Amino acid sequence: MSSGEKNLTIFSNYQLLRRDMRHRLSILLLLAGFLVVGCRSNLPRDCASASNCIGQDLSNRNLEGYDFSDMLLMDAKLTKANLVNANLVNANLTGASLVETDMESADLSGAKLIGADLTLANLRNARMDNVDLSGANLRGTSLIRVDLRTAKMHGVRLKSAEMVGCDLSQVDISGVGIDQANLSGATLVGANFNGGVLSLSNFSGAIMHDASITGAWMNLISLVGADLNGANLSGSVIFGADLTGAKLSDAKLNGVNLVGTNLSGADLRGADLTGAILIVPKPPGSSANFTYDSLTGSDLLLALNQTEMAKALADQRVADLTEVRLKPLIVDAILQGVIYDQNTIWPVGYDIPPSAILK
Repeated sequence: MSSGEKNLTIFSNYQLLRRDMRHRLSILLLLAGFLVVGCRSNLPRDCASASNCIGQDLSNRNLEGYDFSDMLLMDAKLTKANLVNANLVNANLTGASLVETDMESADLSGAKLIGADLTLANLRNARMDNVDLSGANLRGTSLIRVDLRTAKMHGVRLKSAEMVGCDLSQVDISGVGIDQANLSGATLVGANFNGGVLSLSNFSGAIMHDASITGAWMNLISLVGADLNGANLSGSVIFGADLTGAKLSDAKLNGVNLVGTNLSGADLRGADLTGAILIVPKPPGSSANFTYDSLTGSDLLLALNQTEMAKALADQRVADLTEVRLKPLIVDAILQGVIYDQNTIWPVGYDIPPSAILK
């Protein structure tokens, strides 16, 4: 074979090899495409192709374990979808509907949920580092054992939320409605609840030392055994609450309304109760032996609204109480067996009950 023929043979083999490699590569790319489509088979076609689902309806879809990281899901409808263990890292869910969506153990680190509706959603054990929940509706949402220390929660709504064992330490949720929620056993060290609505919520056993809860509605709340050492509750209304066994050493309770509240066994060592209301106030001009016992209906409310009790009645949760439930709460604060010391500051003229324990 001449050298020219040999060169031609080599060139021909090279061309065949190139065609074979291109063919193999095409097959690999096609298989990869099938895999991607297979992974996103539960999504509308435009979601899968453009890596975004803006405004798309994904309600009731089974998307368990799906990778939504960095995807655009603004205004998407994910009502009752299954997102258990889903990857939503840095996903944008602004304005999305996540009503009754199951996101247990999902990763929402860095996700944006601004103004999203998560009513009755399940976020139990979800990872939510640096998540933005500003303006989100979390009514009745399960956030059990969720770490929210780095979350943005301005203007969030948490009515009836299940937050047992969650961590909100140092979080600013001032002015937020957390009424009728369950935060028993939660960690809220140094959290800011100023001006918030915490009425009818359960904070039993919560760790809340050094928290700031000034000017808040805390009516009918349960703080049984809660750690409020060093907390600032100045100006808050805590009517008809249960603070049995609460730790309130060095707490600021200036001007707090504690009428009808049970403080039995609470630790008030070093607490400042300057201006606190511990005795049921009477309407101006009433006689020394005046009581609310004989008053009913509008006469009862009129008399109460002429006193410091008006702030408590301004809370809709108190206003909604039937008279049968309201009247038993119109009693002096119960301080049976409270612990105090020489540094405890009592309201001017208040007679320390003989059952109180000086330590």
